[in-house]
Amino acid sequence: MRFSSRRNALLCATTAGSLLLAGSVCAPAHAQSSLSSSSSSGSSGSSRPSSPSNESYTFPKPPEKRASDPVTMPDGTIVQVMDDVLGKYSKHVGFKDGDLGAMAPLNNSKEFAMIFGDSFRESIKGPKNEWLSPVGVVAKMNDDGFIEIVRPLNNGRRVESLVSYHHTDNLTLIPSDVINLDGTLYMQGMWNKGIGNVLYTEIWKSTDNGQTWKSISKTPTNYIPGGLGDLITWEKGPDGYVYVMSSAFTRKEKVFLSRFKPQDIADRSKWELYDYSEPDADKKWSNVAAPILSDGVKAGEMNLRYINGHWVLVMFNEEKLAIEVRISDTLEQNWDNVPVATIAKHGSWLRPQNPQNWSQPYGGYIVPGSTIDNMDIVVSQWNTGTNDRYMSTQFNVKGLDTFFGINMDEAIEDDKVLEVEEHAATDTPDMQSEENLVQSKPETLLSSEDNDALRTTGIVLGVVAALGAAGMLVFPYVKDQIPQQVVDMLPPQIRQMLGL
Repeated sequence: MRFSSRRNALLCATTAGSLLLAGSVCAPAHAQSSLSSSSSSGSSGSSRPSSPSNESYTFPKPPEKRASDPVTMPDGTIVQVMDDVLGKYSKHVGFKDGDLGAMAPLNNSKEFAMIFGDSFRESIKGPKNEWLSPVGVVAKMNDDGFIEIVRPLNNGRRVESLVSYHHTDNLTLIPSDVINLDGTLYMQGMWNKGIGNVLYTEIWKSTDNGQTWKSISKTPTNYIPGGLGDLITWEKGPDGYVYVMSSAFTRKEKVFLSRFKPQDIADRSKWELYDYSEPDADKKWSNVAAPILSDGVKAGEMNLRYINGHWVLVMFNEEKLAIEVRISDTLEQNWDNVPVATIAKHGSWLRPQNPQNWSQPYGGYIVPGSTIDNMDIVVSQWNTGTNDRYMSTQFNVKGLDTFFGINMDEAIEDDKVLEVEEHAATDTPDMQSEENLVQSKPETLLSSEDNDALRTTGIVLGVVAALGAAGMLVFPYVKDQIPQQVVDMLPPQIRQMLGL
């Protein structure tokens, strides 16, 4: 969504006029804010307007973390619960409860984007107006091996929904996965009207390190009959194709494989489906899909990554109530033949929590920079009976190389992370047409949410102006009625003068 400079000027003029009518004193000319504002580069309705830049703001350092004792699993792998990712460790960026946490690398400083699903400012038990999804943060691995949240992915001092919409009638947007393709981030998400009731899926892209997002395609649930292409995970292979594993968002179905060339990411009609059972090698990739993983599987959230020359699939398997890892150097095959390592297994909430008794697990997302012999995975957990725990937690797994018979001395060393440069999106005819529309009719690309926000602000400031000097005494009690996105649009001096 775009806010024109004309609209911003009108808003600032209204604010300044109201203050003058109320007998306020102008801020000193030298007063400055540590934040600067910028307008959104996203398309109408696709992304929240940008908040002030957070690059010059120093976020508080989160508390120190403490890992649990390592646990040797029955399959011989060694799993250690490192600590939670959220809660008190994410409070400094404006939210505490959340789940999922798909990741993609950002730059050579080893920072990565981390995308969460349904999230809440304070608690899942809190008011509904604190419900956000999806939200993102910039994170890194610190020197002690813990995930550390650095700042919000969006501009501003706290996280906001990366895509702007209203949570009405249980509508929520659940992210499947995020990927970095040559410096551009892509996120796929599922529009749910009640969890598991997918309306359609959508793909967004970001050319500014995840600060703003532009929708590039929508896909109906019958792309693969039964919604089997709704829940996806994707990774670029060494041959240049982006490979996709998918299933339905029901935790009842099998897993399917497809692929596309990066330039075709927005055109799913060009994605090829894989049928390993097809005897003719030239026909295995076509418009016909057959499951590649089905034996003892009811697929939940998945994460596919290419690490050390091997394909690594982490998945929540509803059939086993476990987070499972499968690794193979060959992607195009029947994955029922690939061994399975279990890193977290469901158990009772009444027993101590550890990898062999991790109650109600789901998710499972590989941290960038992981290797097969030292892999960090983010696992979600939700006590649906009490809502006392709703969390994403970091697990560290060692010994997968031994379990899968992989010689790390011969494993391919992964290439350096491709640095993501902040750059403008390449103009296409439809983008240029939209830009022309913005310039000629800036009012038409404001959503109802934005008009409501501006209307509320006008009412509040109008009341202040009408009350004159007395209005400034009343203002501290009504300023909370000004929506945050409008506050972010005000010049720093005005925000400082108003105490916003």
